[in-house]
Amino acid sequence: MWRWLQRHFLTGLLAVTPLAVTIWILVKTYELIDSTMRPWLQRIPQLTEAYPEQLLTLIAFVSFLLLIVLVGLGTRSLVGVAFLNLVERVLKRIPVVKTIFVATKQIASVFLTDNRSAFQQVVLFEYPQPHSFSIGFVTRDEPDTGLLNIFLPTTPNPTSGYMLLLPRERTVVLPITVEDGIKLIISGGSVTTSDQAADLEGAARRLLEQRPEMEDTP
Repeated sequence: MWRWLQRHFLTGLLAVTPLAVTIWILVKTYELIDSTMRPWLQRIPQLTEAYPEQLLTLIAFVSFLLLIVLVGLGTRSLVGVAFLNLVERVLKRIPVVKTIFVATKQIASVFLTDNRSAFQQVVLFEYPQPHSFSIGFVTRDEPDTGLLNIFLPTTPNPTSGYMLLLPRERTVVLPITVEDGIKLIISGGSVTTSDQAADLEGAARRLLEQRPEMEDTP
């Protein structure tokens, strides 16, 4: 009975935790925006007299989004890029702040950038030794050459890794999307469906079957 309760409790906890964390982040973001923008909007008598508190909060949220858009436009200019580089150099010289800033920037680059334009396919290949396999992303595929440019990310931070040049026949394309491949890397393989596990096993078998023929080829 205890094992049954423990198993189902952990299953329920696993299902609820992502939802709870997402709600917590949204609530904290809302509170941050409201506490930051509301005092500035309350200084405008026309707004406080004409609109209720709920609508004032909505105006604060929209104003915050517009401010972020303006910052994004500014960072595309030469002055904005130079200013951000200066701020980064200053922050990276502060011991504790450096760790937080670098980690936050790496996580944001994973979730807020579109990796589909850089990563073309998800492939499996033997690395770093025979009978051990790694998952990588094809970054360049020239049909006239026999080599593929493959990015091998690290776990759980896929923003760092290695660039490999591998023969095309030593790789197997996995039938999964780039997003699913990134999820596998970040989770260390813990977030894997039964279909994905079967695809990985099938790809590994194909590589092992091809290897004797490849070793005979100079």
